[in-house]
Amino acid sequence: MSSAFSRPLLIYDDRCSSCGQFAFWARRLSGGWIRLAGHYYSPEAMNIKKSIFPDDYDPTRMFWLINKNGAFGARSGLMEVFKEIIRGRIKTRLGNNFPNDRKGCIFTEDEDVTLFNNNTCSDLAGSSCASFQDTWTRIVGMLMNSDKYRHHVK
Repeated sequence: MSSAFSRPLLIYDDRCSSCGQFAFWARRLSGGWIRLAGHYYSPEAMNIKKSIFPDDYDPTRMFWLINKNGAFGARSGLMEVFKEIIRGRIKTRLGNNFPNDRKGCIFTEDEDVTLFNNNTCSDLAGSSCASFQDTWTRIVGMLMNSDKYRHHVK
């Protein structure tokens, strides 16, 4: 399980197009350092969530940045995403190139890397286009919520 935390993992709502765009840009800006996994369609995300969160906790209510220091959700996760973007940019400049293909993201078997490259709502698995109001509702909700968990592998 320690290898699961060797690079940061951003777990996001893969049923939400604006959330998918956020994840895509976090990964891209980090030079591939940040790995991606969806809450609903990624077996790896489901396994990691089981190892970190209590059984009675619903982690799907916010995005999570999971790194070697813990799991950071929503508002507390924003700073961690920013730190990992900077860390990834530095590592990229030092010559540690991270794969810009399937190895950098965790995809389900039926998804394709192009789902983020096309930037169309129909390409995001299980999602529909988010309205402007829905996007702002999610942003406000994210800023009002925050949570942290330290790694306690079961």
